Amino acid sequence: MEPWAAALALGWCALRLGRGLGPEPFYNSDCAVPILLMQGMGEGAFALYYPRQDRFGMWPFLLGRALHLGSPEAFQVLSVLGLCSAAFPLARLLGSPALGVATLLLPLVLERSVAWNFFQAGQPYLWQVVAQIWAWWACRVALTGAKRGARLTGLAGLGVAAALAAWMNTASLACLPAVGVLEVLRARASVRRALGALAALGAAAGIEAGIHARYNALCLKTFGERFVTPLRIDHGHLLANLFPVLSALRTAGGLWPLLLGGAALAVPGRSRAERFNLLALLAFACAVLPGFVLIRYFRGNDFAGRYFSFPTYWALAAAVYGVALLASTVARERQGLVRAGVLGALALLVRAGPPDPLAEPRAQARTLSAGGAAVLLADYLEVYVPASLAPGRVLVPVGAEGNLNRYPDAVAALRPGRRVLAPCTLDRPDGTLEQHGALLRRTEAEPVSAGGQIWCLHAVERAASLPGPG
Repeated sequence: MEPWAAALALGWCALRLGRGLGPEPFYNSDCAVPILLMQGMGEGAFALYYPRQDRFGMWPFLLGRALHLGSPEAFQVLSVLGLCSAAFPLARLLGSPALGVATLLLPLVLERSVAWNFFQAGQPYLWQVVAQIWAWWACRVALTGAKRGARLTGLAGLGVAAALAAWMNTASLACLPAVGVLEVLRARASVRRALGALAALGAAAGIEAGIHARYNALCLKTFGERFVTPLRIDHGHLLANLFPVLSALRTAGGLWPLLLGGAALAVPGRSRAERFNLLALLAFACAVLPGFVLIRYFRGNDFAGRYFSFPTYWALAAAVYGVALLASTVARERQGLVRAGVLGALALLVRAGPPDPLAEPRAQARTLSAGGAAVLLADYLEVYVPASLAPGRVLVPVGAEGNLNRYPDAVAALRPGRRVLAPCTLDRPDGTLEQHGALLRRTEAEPVSAGGQIWCLHAVERAASLPGPG
C-alpha cells in the first residue's frame, strides 16, 4: 500500500504546485529573461547559460524550447514534473516511497523562502536539486549494483546527472564529491569501484568546464567580453564572514533544521544505512557553506538570502528524514501509520498558487503589442516581462542606455523600418531620442498607457551601433 499512497500524495502535490506559478508566485525581468530564451531568443553557445551570467545553466529552458513551451506557466508545469521525477531515486535511496516523497517535498512546504526561490524561473536551485538527487542514486547503483551492466549504467548516469547539476550551478561540484565519499564508505566499495565513481565525477567536471569555455569564447568573440563570475578568496574577511553567513542561514530558515538533522544522528536505533543517508543529506546542506565564507562575491552581494535557500532545502530534508526515522522507531510496529501520517500532513500543508497570477502584466503586454511588432526600449525592469508575455512574441526587449541588456544582439533591432515603443519621458524637446547610437523620432501616433508608463511610438532614422569586440 505504501507505494500507492506515496504516488497518490505525489500526484496531489504536483497538481497543487503546478498551478499558475506555484504557491509563492513571483515574476520579474530576472524571471522573464530565461523564459525569453525558452521562447527562442539567444542563439548558439550564448544560450548555454543565463544571458551575460555564467553561473546559471540553461538546459531546462533549452528542454522547454525543444518541447515548444511558450509561457511561464508551462515552464512551471515542467519544473514540477522535473521535481516529482526525483521522488523515484530518492525513494530508492531512502528505502521508502513515503519517506522519499516527504523528504523531497516537505522542505518546500515548511519554509516559505525555499518555495519562493525554488519556483522562480530566475533561480537555478530546483533543477540543481533534481539533478543532484539523480546523481546520488546513480552513484549508489555504480558502487553497489549486483551486476556489471547495472554498475556501468550507474556510472554513465552519474556522469550525465552530475554534469547537468554542475551546468545548472557550479556549486554542485562541491556537493557531489562529498556525497560520493560517503557513498564509497557506506558501500565499503573496492578501490576499483571508488575510482570509477571518481572518474565519472571528473568527467562531469570536464564537461561543465568545456561548456563554460565554449560560452565564454563565443561571448569574447562576439561582444568583446566574457561574462565570468569572479570567484576570489575574500582575504582579510574570512573570520568576519562567519557570523553573517550563519545569520543569513538562520534567517533563511536553515540553521535550526541543520542542527536538528545533526542531532538525529546521535539518536540510538539508527541502522548504518540510515545514518549514511542522513549524513548525505547534511553534506548537501553543508558543502556550499564554506564557499559563502571564502568567496568575496557573496560578501559583495550582502550574503543575499536567495543563496541560502539551497542549503536550507537540504537542511530541512535532513530534519524531515531524521524526525521521520525517530517517529518510526518510537512507533515500532506502527511504522506504516507514521508514514501515512507524514504523507497526510504533506497533502494538507501543500498550497496551490492563484490560477492566473500574470493576468495584469499579460494584459499590459497585449496593449503594447496591439499595434504589431515593435522594439520595447526602456528600463531593465520594464521591457523583459511584457516581451515574454506578448502574444506571438512580437516585442523585442532592449534596455535603455545605462541598463543591462541581457541580449546584446537585440540592439540590432534598432534599425530603420522598425517601430520602437519607448517612455515618452526619454524624448528630447524636439521629439527625438538617441539610444545605443540609434536616432529615433517620435511619430504622431497616440501614446500608449501600460504598466504605469506612458509609451510613445518612434521611428528609427539612424541604426544602432552594434556591440562587438571593438
